[in-house]
Amino acid sequence: MNKPLVSVIIASYNHEKYIIDAINSVLNQTYNNIELIVEDDYSTDCSRKLLKKIEDKRVKIILSKVNKGTVKTYNHLLKMCHGKYIAILGSDDIWYPEKLDIQMKYLLNNDVGAVFSLADIIDENGNKYLNDEIYNSSIFNSSNLKQSDWLRLFYESGNHLCHPSSIIKKDVLREIGYFNCAYRQLHDFEFWIRLINKYNIKVINKKLLGYRRFKNENSNLSGGSLQNQLRHINEYYYIMLSLFNNISDKLFIDGFKKYLINKQITTKEQIICEKYFILLGNKSFDTNNKKLALDFMFKYINNEKVLKCLKDEYKYNLNDFYRETSSFIELYPTPFTVELNKEVKNIVKSRDNYKKLYEDNQKELNDIYNSKSWRLMEKLRKILVVIRNGKN
Repeated sequence: MNKPLVSVIIASYNHEKYIIDAINSVLNQTYNNIELIVEDDYSTDCSRKLLKKIEDKRVKIILSKVNKGTVKTYNHLLKMCHGKYIAILGSDDIWYPEKLDIQMKYLLNNDVGAVFSLADIIDENGNKYLNDEIYNSSIFNSSNLKQSDWLRLFYESGNHLCHPSSIIKKDVLREIGYFNCAYRQLHDFEFWIRLINKYNIKVINKKLLGYRRFKNENSNLSGGSLQNQLRHINEYYYIMLSLFNNISDKLFIDGFKKYLINKQITTKEQIICEKYFILLGNKSFDTNNKKLALDFMFKYINNEKVLKCLKDEYKYNLNDFYRETSSFIELYPTPFTVELNKEVKNIVKSRDNYKKLYEDNQKELNDIYNSKSWRLMEKLRKILVVIRNGKN
């Protein structure tokens, strides 16, 4: 049987150190019916010079005349694919030789919309991280789930699918669309939710690629800069709102049954109420922020059937909703934690006589930094005051 064409796309920007290795990892696949389309997004390093030297007929190189950004570049590349199957690789990641072969064998014999795999987390030099000091690799170790359970997992703990491990059927893209350019940080996460709303997926239980994370996290698109953290929080908010607005009734009831107040849902109004109460208890980034629930319910609060359902079945009325809208809306503290932690470290560096004080409190400071909660933020402020005043 002839192997179907797989289109592989790479969006590249300022990765002169890694782009050729990424390309070679595609060309060296044991699955050989491929086309590789690489677009350089107006790099300022030597990437374009390296790309111009590639002579393999399977490779098409596009040199953008402007910097469009990763998401728009991906969408441009997707439109150029000729294959029935499309695979995406980051310009600093590498595939292992049997990656496509293993995944395509599954895709061709099973009714799924996309296939993923596990991944090794590698550093700047290609060495595997032996622990989660830099990146929580366990998020890619999820067992295979039903569509409804994937969507619940996304709600509970975010994205668990490795972007450069994916192979997607082109027909799926025609139905659900390309990446949403509104999302710079979490464009893949939003896309997976749309995908799984429509199709089953499979995660191959093998590490088929090296997913690169830099010790200096700002070197990655999804790195840990203050701007990226703020963007991550805002994008996550809209993705969760979209998830609850667009999930099918069947998937919602099946996936979120453990959260349901009424286990015997039969009406649209009950589903709206159940979603509202789940979102009222939403806890993300260690913060219970009710704004998600309020924004969701604002669409329905003038619907008399919904109001009647809230009152009769959940003993919750309009005045209860008013109390929610008048309560304090907690803000996610992540960026403030980062800034305070930086200030502590800078003070310690500039004033050696406080070094011991910092060392004595270092574990607590690190715990606070990692927890990102308001309660521990107060402890951090107190420690900061002590360090500023030089009190022991």
